[in-house]
Amino acid sequence: MPRFFFNINDDVELWDEEGTELPDLDAARRAAIRYAGELLREAAKSVGFGETWQLRASDQSEAVLFTIDVKVTLNQAALSLPCSDVAHRQKQTRAQQSERAVHSN
Repeated sequence: MPRFFFNINDDVELWDEEGTELPDLDAARRAAIRYAGELLREAAKSVGFGETWQLRASDQSEAVLFTIDVKVTLNQAALSLPCSDVAHRQKQTRAQQSERAVHSN
């Protein structure tokens, strides 16, 4: 069974020294997404606007197989609003998008 390594870069390189044995690349993709979600949940306070976070999956030869890139981008219109207003507008936008998706089906 192949071994996959999930290395993290959030301004500091964190190397996966052990790796994880998984049956194939698709299983590695699913595991990487779950792992990235867990790490991002823990790092939520430390990843600010304009910053990037990356998980690189590699094989035993250290060849990068795929990456998961996250960048927090602030909408320029939000700069003039208090933070609570930005959150409220994001909720409204998501609700409007969900409503449009329901009506388009």
